[in-house]
Amino acid sequence: MTSKTDGKQDSLSLVTEKEYERGKHPNSQANLEPFEKGISGNPSGRPTKYAKLKKALDKIGREEKDAWNLAPKKDDYRTEVLERIWYEASNGSVAHIRMLAEIGCLDDED
Repeated sequence: MTSKTDGKQDSLSLVTEKEYERGKHPNSQANLEPFEKGISGNPSGRPTKYAKLKKALDKIGREEKDAWNLAPKKDDYRTEVLERIWYEASNGSVAHIRMLAEIGCLDDED
C-alpha cells in the first residue's frame, strides 16, 4: 500500500496560533463604546422575578378574611391556588411564609 503523500510528512499543527487575545481583536474593539459616567447600560434595572405572581397574591392578600370559610369556592384553579398559598401561610407554613416574603408580598407599602 502506498501513501498518497509519497512518503513525505507535512508538518501540520492542529492548534492554530492566534494573533490576538480574547476580546483584543481590532474588529471587536471597534464596536465598543463606553457608557458615560453615571449612566447604566440597563436603565430599568434587573427585571422583577414573579411580578405577576406578586400582584395576584397581593390582591388575594388584601381581601377580607372569612372566619367561617362560608365563601363560595372560586370558579378557577388559579384563584384557588393563590388563596391556598395565603391560607397555608396564615396557618404557620414556613415554606409559604418564606415564599410570600421572598417575592415581597409581606412588605409594607408606603
